[in-house]
Amino acid sequence: KRSYWTEAEVEALRAGVKKFGEGHWTLMKRDHAEILKNRTSMDLKDKWRNMTKAAAKGGSNVGKGAGKREDHFRTERKKQRQFWTPLETHALEAGVLRFGVGNWAEIKRQAGDIFSNRTTLDIKDKWRNLQKKRGSAARNKSKFTQHFREGKKKKRVFWTEAELKALIEGVGKCGEGNWTAIKREYPQILANRTTIDLKDKWRNKKEKTNEQWLLETQRKGRDHFREQKKTTRNYWTELELQGLIEGVNEFGHGKWSRIKRSRPELFSDRTTLDLKDKWRTKQDKTFDEWIAETKRKRSEHFRSERKTTKNFWTEEEVQALLRGCEEYGEGKWALIKRANPELFKNRTTLDIKDKWRNMKKHGGLEEYKKSGSINAFPFRAGKESTGRGKKRSAPSSVQHSRPQKKKTKTPWTANEVIALQAGVNEFGVGKWADIKRMYPEVLANRTSMDIKDKWRTYSKRAPHVPRMGF
Repeated sequence: KRSYWTEAEVEALRAGVKKFGEGHWTLMKRDHAEILKNRTSMDLKDKWRNMTKAAAKGGSNVGKGAGKREDHFRTERKKQRQFWTPLETHALEAGVLRFGVGNWAEIKRQAGDIFSNRTTLDIKDKWRNLQKKRGSAARNKSKFTQHFREGKKKKRVFWTEAELKALIEGVGKCGEGNWTAIKREYPQILANRTTIDLKDKWRNKKEKTNEQWLLETQRKGRDHFREQKKTTRNYWTELELQGLIEGVNEFGHGKWSRIKRSRPELFSDRTTLDLKDKWRTKQDKTFDEWIAETKRKRSEHFRSERKTTKNFWTEEEVQALLRGCEEYGEGKWALIKRANPELFKNRTTLDIKDKWRNMKKHGGLEEYKKSGSINAFPFRAGKESTGRGKKRSAPSSVQHSRPQKKKTKTPWTANEVIALQAGVNEFGVGKWADIKRMYPEVLANRTSMDIKDKWRTYSKRAPHVPRMGF
């Protein structure tokens, strides 16, 4: 901390120079040990140089030091600095866009509570600093920042066991923090790693032992590649199911690693988690039932993949679905399909489930139970498709039977518009969910779709604002 010179110290320095001559700072310090106990020889030298310069200009260095000391304590009493929030910054930008530079009182009045702790001078200073910062940022924009702005993220490369061992040995040999020396020590092994990579990886080690760290890194790498490798669903064969049953009988339930190791060729494409999940689906089924169910699921999967055109439901199918739900209960889609094999031969259990959900959603179940008529449902049934890709519309009598849930219009406030402008400036057009997350209190009653619609209408009315380029 800076310690200002007192008059007694300055007088002692002058007396010392007069007695010993200029340059004998150590002798002066010894001669006035009590007064100059907090000063070094370098302090005496620097102070004498400043005093000589001040005397040459015709001023008093002691008075100047006292003035500096008063200024120092005056600045310490200054009010605590309040950093600007993103909402305040964007409200300022929106205000300048609307009222122009210099109308600080108007901008403060329009923003309301946002600038409650700011004076017009604060707003003016902030705008000047923003212009300076943006001017220098535009001049010094580097390829590195552009690379990450465009979303070209560096591909993640998992650490190998050899790299981790080299890092551990390097830290033991060169010491923590000497990442360049460690990289130089193992040029072949750490060829694809930067010094920042070494630093970050070592920070992740924390208090783990070397063995724990190696095991954890290997597990993460395996999980990553398992997720990358597993892209399409691989249905189980009859031979795999038979091998799984034999393995459970031999080693017991839960010993999935031993079962997999005992049949490496059979389960080469299966993980221990796959074995566990598949066994859970067996439940109380016999082997033949389990095989039949697996084959049926596989055939349904490929049938659903071949399905390209929309196949509208007939009245007979809807009635069969209703009867099945009354007889077997909701959720027993496989039983309902098995009870009507001819009717549902082109329907999967998922189709039946989705159709039931839509029927419940659109209403009409209570009326059907009373009248028994299929016309109770507000959808068309019993007609053939009018052609591939054409949209079908329900008759006007049926169309208006569905209740119209019209949303009440809520006008946007000034704060909401400012938050929207600020969010678009921060994240860009299209990041509506991010904008809503950034201002949860201001945009609490707005959905992402509301924000998108408001920006579209706002851009049409003010075509010079669409990208918020200040």
